[in-house]
Amino acid sequence: MIAAATIAILSLTLPPSGRVHVPSGTFEMGSTPLEMERALQLCEKELYRNHCRVSVGPFILAEGYAHEVMIHDFWLDRTEVTVANYGRCAAARACAPPSFEEGDLEFDRGSFPVTHVSLEDAHKYCSYRGGRLPTEAEWEFAARGAAHRIFPWGNVYNPKLSNHGAFASNEGDAQDGFAGLAPVGSFPDGATPLGILDMAGNVNEWVDGRIVLEDTGLGYPPASAVNPKANLNAGRPVVRGGSYLEGAAWVRNASRGTLNATRSSTVGFRCAYDP
Repeated sequence: MIAAATIAILSLTLPPSGRVHVPSGTFEMGSTPLEMERALQLCEKELYRNHCRVSVGPFILAEGYAHEVMIHDFWLDRTEVTVANYGRCAAARACAPPSFEEGDLEFDRGSFPVTHVSLEDAHKYCSYRGGRLPTEAEWEFAARGAAHRIFPWGNVYNPKLSNHGAFASNEGDAQDGFAGLAPVGSFPDGATPLGILDMAGNVNEWVDGRIVLEDTGLGYPPASAVNPKANLNAGRPVVRGGSYLEGAAWVRNASRGTLNATRSSTVGFRCAYDP
């Protein structure tokens, strides 16, 4: 029989269900000029390769400057928030329902990541769960770690490790086994070393961040930072991770997307929690 004191100690050390502890650390956030060039070369392997330099280049440029960031420890949802979990918040009237049609099998499946939710919806859900949206820096640190990984699983792109799309007229790509959304956790081999799933592909994820471009087109100040927070009165909201309709260059850990704070079929989220 396990003593009561031992049980109490175990209960303090076991992680909350569905969450991963991300220890404190320092990493290089953003991309160097060489990394930006390699991202463009990755884009140029797609069918719309001729559009990469002009159409995609400015988004990749927004990943500079590469700069040192220290992050204090936090917890992060292991997967993107599911339709089923979000539905409990909506049923409690703490969250607005997603805007897809009820019963729409393309989006309304309990194991799918919830989509058609706004940035405000995501904030309300995370608050309902006792958490918050991760900052952009926390999200990138969880995805790439101090090792500065290009993708959640490592530095070599593998189309079988995420639910991605294509930079082409037909944005869906079923080579990974899914033409549309996939149930969360469908790519365990694409997890980070900490076991965080779906940081690449499936849905873009709302984060607490803003893109504010300098005159040069770069999106970060060059100085080092500790737990940087976004200026919510400037720039445009940020989404991270790429989606099932985006190609390899978009599922890199450094890739930054932007969207008005509206609802989209390709955007969901996960929550962070203070220790």
